Amino acid sequence: MSHISKIVEMKNLKNMNWIFSEKRFVSLAPFLVFVLVIVAFFTLSDQFTLRAFNSLSGEQYINGTNMRDDGQRLTEPVRETKREDRQQTTWQEVNEIVQKYNSSEINHRNEYNGTDNSHVEGSPKNVIEQTPPKPICDNSNWRYEACDITVDARTFGIFSTVFYVPPPQTINPAAQNWTFGPQSRRAVQAKNVTVKSLFSSLESPPCSIKNNMPAIVFALGCLTGNLWHDFSDVLIPLFINSRAFDGEVQFLITDMHTWFLQKYHLVFKKLSRYEIINFDMDSEVRCYPRVMVGLQSHKDLGIDPKRTPNGYNLFDFKMFIRDAFSLPPVFDIPFKLNTNPERKPRVMLVLRNRNRRFMNGPEIVQAVQNSGFEVLPVEPTRDMNITEFSRVVDSCDVLMGAHGAALTNIMFLRTNALMIQIVPYGKMERDADNFYSKPAAEMKLRHLEYSISAEETTLLEKYGWDNPVISDPESIHKQGWKAGMRYYWIEQDIKLNLTRFAPVLVKAQQLLRE
Repeated sequence: MSHISKIVEMKNLKNMNWIFSEKRFVSLAPFLVFVLVIVAFFTLSDQFTLRAFNSLSGEQYINGTNMRDDGQRLTEPVRETKREDRQQTTWQEVNEIVQKYNSSEINHRNEYNGTDNSHVEGSPKNVIEQTPPKPICDNSNWRYEACDITVDARTFGIFSTVFYVPPPQTINPAAQNWTFGPQSRRAVQAKNVTVKSLFSSLESPPCSIKNNMPAIVFALGCLTGNLWHDFSDVLIPLFINSRAFDGEVQFLITDMHTWFLQKYHLVFKKLSRYEIINFDMDSEVRCYPRVMVGLQSHKDLGIDPKRTPNGYNLFDFKMFIRDAFSLPPVFDIPFKLNTNPERKPRVMLVLRNRNRRFMNGPEIVQAVQNSGFEVLPVEPTRDMNITEFSRVVDSCDVLMGAHGAALTNIMFLRTNALMIQIVPYGKMERDADNFYSKPAAEMKLRHLEYSISAEETTLLEKYGWDNPVISDPESIHKQGWKAGMRYYWIEQDIKLNLTRFAPVLVKAQQLLRE
């Protein structure tokens, strides 16, 4: 190749490089313009109020001020803002907001890495701190997952999202997301909520409602409807997480069941002074100084006082329940407080109607009466008025029944009252102890257990002595909890041997008279 040819080729290469660089500039120009628009949007957004639409009622949540503060209770009626003056957010705008926070294509963090926007207040060029905060979520516990967001937390219910917003003039290099079902028993499926730890406050959605009190986001559903699970999975964990706030906390509930709130409205009213929010239908961006997502729990129907804010224990919970249901704050059984010498101790005998039923119920009633007790047979239902029923339980000295959810009514017994638990066949003593006997002791109740023999279960007639269901219950349990559930919880009924059971009634009389 000649010297002249080389010169021409080098000139052509220079021209091509110039052309390509120009194309790159042209291709980057729209992106730079977009960056400036986004920065301007977030700089000005605090001057306006995001008004989200209430999809439940079709009306605005606004109550007369440009920015409502739910943390301040209104003592006087406030003039409502004229409709034409309100800053409303359409559903299209709401979707655009969420797409922006969920999109990987439009990511503000890329702006910080590639664009000189140091003239913008709060931009990373002016950032002072880059210290990552302590972890705000904990998924290390086998029972539950939970997050605790402080300083600036924002909820966006209709998109099942809670934001952690770093302080101004800081960035959060450890930004990440957590998605989980916010209830106390992680093994059970619930609707997921996502906690987003933002990189910068510039990413945060503007508040439509500001609050001074903290909030707790949690799920209902799943196993609720069973009295034991109502208390063990919801009410006790909610007490653990909220009681220390002394009513100054708001509940945001996903998978909300109105019947549950109605049934236990006295408990919710005692724990929170604020409106309960249906998180799944909430189109507001609510800002709080603290948001707890999920419910920490300690054990089945129990509380570990070493892990509660004020050392609360299960006895404290029981007294809280008695207060919520307006039961008398006495510390002894009705039998001892009664001055009538002819008054007999009253036994509430729980008669199950599906499984683990007493096949000889009338004979059991007669045997208990012959042992010197007044007997009150009951067959609790899920739709019973628990407020009225709690008063009936409170009037009793003894609660007696087969292992099952109805024994959870020991919550309404007085101190020193007695629980008699009939343990079904099939090596169920451990569950009987953990689910009821230990909690009873922690609530300062007395308890007796009676484990039935193979001759007292209907499983013997169905399967015979040689079947492992009768001869080797341990082998059944080794097959998994479903096998044990099938045979010993669901298929089994009980025919109590009253001669064998008689010493338990004698012991019960002794305990009540001590």
